[in-house]
Amino acid sequence: MSVPIAKLKHYAVRFDAMPLMVYRELAAHLACVVGVETELEWKKGSTFRYQDSQVEALVIHQSPEADPEQIKRILDHYGAWQYSPLD
Repeated sequence: MSVPIAKLKHYAVRFDAMPLMVYRELAAHLACVVGVETELEWKKGSTFRYQDSQVEALVIHQSPEADPEQIKRILDHYGAWQYSPLD
């Protein structure tokens, strides 16, 4: 059973095969939302492949004044995504 993002404060979001540039665009987009901070989590694998994303996840810190529906709309704009709670 998953926890709705409205109840989360700190979680990681992943998109399959999303390139670094788009992750950065998404992070900038989310930075416009009041109460949201983001950071990129880099992949730590020893094998480098150009076709793979260099980003493991986008970590989101969501304060109580953040609008979870706005965050979800922004994430949905970038395609299918998965998340995992970090707290």
